[in-house]
Parts: sequence; structure tokens; C-alpha cells
Amino acid sequence: MRAWGIRWKLTIWYGVVLSLILIAFDLGVYEMVRRHLSTRIDQELRVELHELGQEIAISQAQPDFLRELELRFGRHQNCEFEVHSPDGHSLFRSTRLGQEHIGGAVSQASATPAIAETTIAGLGRFRTASQTIDGAVGPLWIQVAAPLAPYLAELRAFGVILAAAGPLALATALGGGYVLARKALTPVDRMAAAARQISARRLDRRIEVPHAHDELGRLAETLNDMIDRLRDSFDEMRRFTADAAHELRTPLAVLQSEAEVALRASRTEEEYRRVLESILEETVRLSRLADQLLTLCRQDAGLAPATVEPVRLDILVHNVAEHLRVVAAEKGLAWEITPLEPYGVAGDAAQLRQVFVNLFDNAIKYTPAGGRIAIAGAIRDGRMVISVTDTGLGIPPEHLPHVFDRFYRVDKSRSRDPGGTGLGLAICKAIVESHGGGITIGGNLGTGTRVCVSLPGQISR
Repeated sequence: MRAWGIRWKLTIWYGVVLSLILIAFDLGVYEMVRRHLSTRIDQELRVELHELGQEIAISQAQPDFLRELELRFGRHQNCEFEVHSPDGHSLFRSTRLGQEHIGGAVSQASATPAIAETTIAGLGRFRTASQTIDGAVGPLWIQVAAPLAPYLAELRAFGVILAAAGPLALATALGGGYVLARKALTPVDRMAAAARQISARRLDRRIEVPHAHDELGRLAETLNDMIDRLRDSFDEMRRFTADAAHELRTPLAVLQSEAEVALRASRTEEEYRRVLESILEETVRLSRLADQLLTLCRQDAGLAPATVEPVRLDILVHNVAEHLRVVAAEKGLAWEITPLEPYGVAGDAAQLRQVFVNLFDNAIKYTPAGGRIAIAGAIRDGRMVISVTDTGLGIPPEHLPHVFDRFYRVDKSRSRDPGGTGLGLAICKAIVESHGGGITIGGNLGTGTRVCVSLPGQISR
């Protein structure tokens, strides 16, 4: 059954449930009809027994009531009758009884009708009603018997109808259920056919949404959203690959050119030293780019942070700031650090240190001499927010939404960047988000930049 389609599975389960319902329904209806027929027989018996008792009650002498009984009850269409004296002697019986007695129920006769079943030889199975009454000659036992054969035949006929109608109804319902299941799942076939046409090169196709507000419509919309995300991921991957190839091509071309120039003719020791220095510079740049690409790949693969341990964020930020204070002083920048409140986070200290080294280094790099860099922190809504504000070149507003994209550069603010790869802010964003935090950047061209990093944690004592 696991290999069957959903249509057949739905039809089979529908058939099983419907079969149980039909069986329960047929049994319930059959029992209701059986009780109805039994009640009808008992009512007819009580009516006939009452009429027999009234006929005996109005008779004044035995010959009179026997003659009346013979005329009225001797050859009844449906029932057999018998009257007994207190000693058990039969005073009257229907003609069809012959020498047979209704029997059985006589010993159970009482002042109220007693219902029972008995078998009369040669006539079959009967249902009887018996009662004791007072007649002209004293107490008498009267009995009425109705044959069960017509009622049993009627009940059997009804049972045959139920037995025949049940499978017919089940077959009809299963056929209709299969048709309905097929019709209901037709949109799924169309969605599957459309999905088979979608590939990495055809991510512009979308699945038709049959009805936006039902389950299949929501499924189609979900799949389309997933395809949109896949398309964005593929586009980003293509851009990333192209940008990485471009960044790698430049230093490799420089290395090749320097090596070719050095090998064309004999050089002096000083010329060879210059070539080797240039090759070393490009090698360092390639190594830094490879490390940054590896960091981003690890972040994308969910392999970071590598270790999770308690980190005093205030101490980490202060140490990084003090380490870069000398660099800022050499460039002639005012370096202001507001004391941070003790605050602890759980994460990788090396990665968090890399974040603030990148941010502080960018602030120094893009702030002209005589400028100012301010580092401050505050606790807001259970998070430590570290801000880095500079009075440097700034970033035009139209570029702000893209500064965290990989290999993205703002020409005016980064034209002086010697050897930058355009991955620093992307790495910062990936590391901060892997620690459950967030990073934002703001500013305008010529007025400076403000970067804020928020990380969850708790106040340390």
C-alpha cells in the first residue's frame, strides 16, 4: 500500500470507513425492523386475545360461548385460538389445530397477557399470548397464537435487500470517492508537472496557484516562495563566485606578471628583491582573501561559532580599542572610549574580537586626519549595544542597504582603501547574527558613519 498513489489510498480508507458505517447502519436498521415486527405481532396478539376474552365474558352458558367461539374464531385468517378449563381440559381450539395444542404458554398464563414462542407440530413456529379470565363457567385459560413464518419471511426479505444494497452503495460511493479524489488532486498533478520544469537555469518559472485560500493554494504559494528564495540564493551565489573570481584574478595576474618580468632577463639583487616584495604583498592579500572566504563559508554552513564560552564583552571591546589606539594616534585621530558597563555574552571570543577589530579599523581607515572616533556602549532591552561613531567620509544613503553585501564597495568612501576585499562588513554581519545579535550602519556622505552592534547577554557582577 505504501507504493500506491494518494488517490487509491484515500479511496481505500474512505471505503473502509464507509463499510464500517454501512455495516453498523444495516445492523441498526435490521434490529429496528425486527423489533418493529415483533412489537406488531405482540400488539395483534393482545388485540385478538382481548376480543376472545370479551366474547367469553358476554356469554352466559357454556354451549352459547362455545358456539360463538366456533363461529367467530374457528377459522381465523391469521391466528389460532384455544380455551382451557382450570383442569387443563381443552374446551375450544381452532380448526387448523386439529388435535394439537398451542401448549407451552398455558402453564405461564396469568391475569395479564404473557407473550412466548412455541412450536406446533405440523404448523411451525408460533408466537403466543396467554391469559386467565373469568367466564360463565369459572376461570378459563385462553391462548392466541400467530404464525411467525410471514414475519420471518418479511424480515429475511428486508435482510436480503440490505445485504444487496450495502455493497451496491459501497461500490457507488467508492467510485464517486475515487472520481472526487482524482478531481481534487488534479491541481497537485499540475503543480508537480510545473515543478519538474523548474531547474537551476529556469528559476523564473512559477507554480500556478489554483485557489489562494485553500490548502493547495497555500501549498503552491509556499513552493513559489521557496523558489523565490532559491533564486535569490542562486543569484547571490553566482555574484559571490564572480566577485571572488574577480578578486582572485587581480593578485594572480600581478604574481604572474612579476614572475614573467623577472624571468625575461638577468636582474640585479635589488630588482629581484623588489619583485619578491611585490609577490609577497600579493600573496599576503591572497591569504587574507582566502581566510575571509573560508570564514564566510563556515558561517553559511552553520559551523560558527566554533566554541561557546562566557565572554566579558566590555573587557573584549576595551582591549581591542586600546590595541588600535596607537594606530589612530599615528593618523592624528581623536580616540574616545566611554567606559562600558560589565556585560557577559556566550560565544566565541576570537570571532567577536574579529568583529570589533574590523569595525574599529574601518573607522580609522575612512576618517581623515584630525577627525574623531567615539566608542560607547549601553544596555537596551536586555542587550548590550556597542556604537562606533566617526567623522570620516561617510556613506551615501542609497548605498547603506548594500554595505553588508559581499564584495560591495562604495567608490567614494573606499577609493582610498589599499587592498580591501569588500568582505569585512559581510563577515561582521555573519558573526554577529550567529551569536543571536544584530548590526546596523547609518550616516551620510561627508558627515561620518555610525555602526551599532547589539548582542544578547546579561550584566556581569
